Amino acid sequence: MIDLSDGLSTDLAHICEESGVGAEIQSAALPAATMGKRPVPLRFVLHGGEDYELLFTARPRSRIPARIAGVPIREIGRMVRGTRAHITDAEGKRTKLWPQGWEHFRK
Repeated sequence: MIDLSDGLSTDLAHICEESGVGAEIQSAALPAATMGKRPVPLRFVLHGGEDYELLFTARPRSRIPARIAGVPIREIGRMVRGTRAHITDAEGKRTKLWPQGWEHFRK
């Protein structure tokens, strides 16, 4: 589990690196804020930080409640063999998800 304060793409990359696995994320499953009636662009959903959200993994057959402490739980993808994160759009196009959020100690 990790908080998403540095952005989903960056914090997911930390989980992948530390766990020695890859990830497959479905863009349609990602929660997105709106600006008026328009959804926030995907790049902000993936790379923006300071979200007060937690990202966690669970075994495939684990029973996960719909809510924890009143907070809704959403499945956004799965962990896979490999070491990279990928994102798949609604049309099925799969691309590498490069960490582009906040990086501490980056020169």
